[in-house]
Amino acid sequence: MMKALLRVRFRALFHTLSQRNQGKKGRGTGMKILMIVLFAYLGVVFVGMFAYLFHSLAEPYHQAGLDWLYFAMAGLMALGLNVIGSVFITQNQLYDVKDNDLLLSMPIPPSRILASRMIPLLALSLLFSGLVLGPAGVVYGIVVGFTPMGLSAFLLSILMVTLMAQAITCLLGWLLHQLLQRMNRSVASAVYMVVFLGLYFYLYSQAGNILTAMAAGGGQLAGALKVWAWPLYAMGLGCTGEGLYLAAFLACGGVIFALVCWFLSATFLRSTLLAARSRKRRKVDYGSIQSASVSGALQRKELRRFLRSPVYLTNMGLGLVLVVVLAVLGVVFRGKVLEFLELIPELRTELPLAASAMLVFLSTTICISTPSISLEGKSLWILQSMPLTARQILLSKLRFHCVMTVPVLSLSGLVLALTYGFSPADILLTTLFPGLSGLLCGLLGLVCGLRWARFDWTNEAYPCKQSMALLITMLGLMALVMVLSVLYVVGLYGLISATLFLGICTLAMALACLGLYRLLLTWGCKAWNAL
Repeated sequence: MMKALLRVRFRALFHTLSQRNQGKKGRGTGMKILMIVLFAYLGVVFVGMFAYLFHSLAEPYHQAGLDWLYFAMAGLMALGLNVIGSVFITQNQLYDVKDNDLLLSMPIPPSRILASRMIPLLALSLLFSGLVLGPAGVVYGIVVGFTPMGLSAFLLSILMVTLMAQAITCLLGWLLHQLLQRMNRSVASAVYMVVFLGLYFYLYSQAGNILTAMAAGGGQLAGALKVWAWPLYAMGLGCTGEGLYLAAFLACGGVIFALVCWFLSATFLRSTLLAARSRKRRKVDYGSIQSASVSGALQRKELRRFLRSPVYLTNMGLGLVLVVVLAVLGVVFRGKVLEFLELIPELRTELPLAASAMLVFLSTTICISTPSISLEGKSLWILQSMPLTARQILLSKLRFHCVMTVPVLSLSGLVLALTYGFSPADILLTTLFPGLSGLLCGLLGLVCGLRWARFDWTNEAYPCKQSMALLITMLGLMALVMVLSVLYVVGLYGLISATLFLGICTLAMALACLGLYRLLLTWGCKAWNAL
């Protein structure tokens, strides 16, 4: 029984690599090779990044007699990568699996179901741990050198760090599950993504300072780890040949893993039933239902889908956050930007064009309208059976996209223009051009969504992340921004002013929007009726 459960879980975990979203046929050989190359590239990037980091730490820590701190820091980074990379996956695989209800109705102990969920996650944790601890061990072996006892202890530590990481992520996954049953999971996913990206960009921008502080402040880090992370302190000493500390670390990690497994086993049934209760259909208070216009009702339908789909909200709403962040950063760092422009005064006249280009480039990531056609899925017949015209449905999707994107883009452009004292003409163009880019994205997204509509997906990630319609929309708009930028820098710089070029681009984008709007109301309506 356990073998069958594990086979199902591993197959589900790697489903996206072995199955098409639009059918049961496997991916082609070319696509499989492409996916293998992509994952290999990501692995090389992570390994190279950590190898560079540990190469900067190995020699200073060894000379200071802090070899144990080197291994303790490696263990801490491995735990951090596991937590960041697999908390949501853990929560989903343990509690949000669709066959939980089916398995619980069978004569299978809940502990076995839980174990079949955790073993694939354990393999994932081992992968994350290997991305950090593997380069750490290789670099230390080259720079300093292992003793036989130290090498054996390091290999045992990799396994124990993996178990501890699995225990921590499972516990956090349980806490996350409790929260998601009491709040909007789409908003929670979006907040998590924003916080993660904010932390990532902050750490990336401060990487040099952090690396210097880690290399120079080993004594302070050592004291902190001894007090707040004693198991990692014991791991570090164990990897330097202290057998007693190694035994203490292994025992401590084993106890933590066993306690978490016992706790999850004791609460698994209750937590799964909590998820089932949260999915129950709520009773409708028909007395509170109010009438609304056709346009308003359709737009509210689009808003509900946008807010209730974690994949949809996270992938399409993140661009809105980035646009707002760009405007805020422009205001906060106004002084530094102006100081830089004083060094190169001729760039001051190009600032309106640069600000507009950045906003337009970010607008290419807000393709809200593109997956809206395919997201209808198997419920497409509901809209088609209603007394609604294709024009009403398509325009409601376009209006929702514009309401979500155009005001944010235009207001951000206006804020940047006022912050840096643009001329009246530049203020107008910096406000209009980004707003028109949002409209163009909505129109092109609907046209591409109709042309490459797919309704037989098994996961919302396909229309929101992997569809041909989304790829064409994003790459097409990005190519437009790049072509205009190259055209101005290479061919027109010095011949016409940045304001005139921005005005020409605004006019051209307005004409493109008009053409796509006519196409949507003619060909688009026919394509919708033919779906």
